[in-house]
Amino acid sequence: MLGMFKAMRQTMSHLPKKKLTVQYPEQREALPARSRGLFRVVIDPASGEPRCRSCTLCESNCPVQVIRVNHTSKYRLPVPNAARIAEARLAAQQGIELKDLQPVLDDYYEHGTGLIAMLQNAQEVYGYLPRVALQELSLQTGVSLSQIYGVSSFYNQFRLSPVGEYIIDVCHGTACHVAGAVQITEALEEELGIADGKTTTDMKFTLSSVACMGACSQAPVMRIGDQTYGGLTPDQTRKIIRDLMEEVGGAKG
Repeated sequence: MLGMFKAMRQTMSHLPKKKLTVQYPEQREALPARSRGLFRVVIDPASGEPRCRSCTLCESNCPVQVIRVNHTSKYRLPVPNAARIAEARLAAQQGIELKDLQPVLDDYYEHGTGLIAMLQNAQEVYGYLPRVALQELSLQTGVSLSQIYGVSSFYNQFRLSPVGEYIIDVCHGTACHVAGAVQITEALEEELGIADGKTTTDMKFTLSSVACMGACSQAPVMRIGDQTYGGLTPDQTRKIIRDLMEEVGGAKG
């Protein structure tokens, strides 16, 4: 109670005093040149003056809700031709025979295999998951293409682009990373002439990194096909890949 009276007394003592705040007139400073890059603008072809693209971000982020954007753009933007884009994407993956996909569909109709098993079977047929095959699976099974792509892009076992005849997996789990998996990958990149995740132009080798191979006691570990190499050093890795490239006639890059 005593504290309440003290607070009231202090408040009352401030009432007759002159206000210290000053209300300044509104001023709009010119936008500095360094700040203009923060905005996306278009140039009016008639006047040559820049104007905003009316993305409404200012309206949606205004803390006091005083900005209202009500503008219809007079600039005619080209509408993407979805059919032409789809045709170009399919043309980029020529040589895909859909009749080879029929056994996968037959297995789906007969045994009711799940989506993951169906994608695994399709990848065994083509070595990867071509777009035209995924579209055919969507058409024949009724599963949306977006759902198929969601599953195939989520799991590391699925590949959406062609891979080489020999897939070189380097383990980058905790144990292998500590033991020098990064140096193993760098040595392979130098010898193969490709970056991690890429394939040589002769389609012989694909270099990839995996999370774990379950062989932590042999770290760092590399797997080529069914053959696993453990306790590697960069020099040992270079010798292994050089011998394999000479054996199969692979070229660098």
